[in-house]
Amino acid sequence: MLAELTLDLCGIPSETGGEEAIADDLEARCIQAVGPANVRRLGNSVVAMGPWVEGRQTLGLFGHSDTVKPAADQPLEIRDGRVFGCGASDMKGGLAVMLTLLAEADQLGRNLVAVFYDKEEGPASDNGLEPLFASGLIPAMDLGICLEPTDNHLQAGCVGGLHATVTFRGRRAHSARPWQGDNAIYHAIGTLERLKAFGRREVSVGSLTFYEVMNATMASTSNSRNVIPDAFSLNVNYRFAPGKTLEVAARELRDLVGGDAEVVVIDEAPSGAVCLDHPILTAWMAAQAQAGLKLEPEAKQAWTDVARLTARGIPAVNFGPGETAQAHQANESIPKAYLEAGYSALRRLF
Repeated sequence: MLAELTLDLCGIPSETGGEEAIADDLEARCIQAVGPANVRRLGNSVVAMGPWVEGRQTLGLFGHSDTVKPAADQPLEIRDGRVFGCGASDMKGGLAVMLTLLAEADQLGRNLVAVFYDKEEGPASDNGLEPLFASGLIPAMDLGICLEPTDNHLQAGCVGGLHATVTFRGRRAHSARPWQGDNAIYHAIGTLERLKAFGRREVSVGSLTFYEVMNATMASTSNSRNVIPDAFSLNVNYRFAPGKTLEVAARELRDLVGGDAEVVVIDEAPSGAVCLDHPILTAWMAAQAQAGLKLEPEAKQAWTDVARLTARGIPAVNFGPGETAQAHQANESIPKAYLEAGYSALRRLF
């Protein structure tokens, strides 16, 4: 059942910015599960709630409905124990688990809020969770679970990230007479060497180890190929550990560049707090261990919307059935066994 539902969801095109059809489908499925009075829609995001019991703990499940652009030869089928389709692991398998739990909400021991939102794969500033929080449609909750692909591992926190345009200046000239100009590309050599030397910096947060990395990911000039460039730009991406603010991260990048170039931060997202000592989580880990399915906490070495939740005071972790190695792959798929195991673990949580 989970495999077939995942395949159905993968069959609905939902590239970032084009989520209307998947939002229509999710809204209809939520209404069928819990009735129209318990479903709200804002743009292409949907919030659904199971039967509400006052005084009972409330857990939120969060899943984005969009995918990256599908590969031209992406299969859409179930074979060899796997579901194939764009977004199968990232993260329509997670949406299938959310929908299945929502349909069983009247059997659960905790209140359930299911949040399906758009535009996660695009710029952080466009993320569909922000309008939902601003609208008040997401109620208070005791714990949030982001169903990003984690191979059914419990991943705490998340690294923050920023992108900056680093621009080096020179003087334009004909490439046959370079001595008449000043090549902006060569001004970047010192910064590039320092970025290369940055390496991987370990940061311990409780029992977990995060890695801070800073890399040049794009390079560009705007001149013709026979012109000595007067400007050369790098995109620098910095991933930093929980506990570090955006302001400190930006200052560290500027310190590394020094006076070599201009630095303009163009996109940023905060890190997510580590919440492994939350009593609901410790009880869940104990219950899983008792069932012989130990949850080994890991550090989330990527950015997820856990950061948005913890920034609002909502304890949150990452746990999803998607296979991390399959995310954004040309032949994306998810094991059927992962879907079943992820559903069973979250059912136990509720």
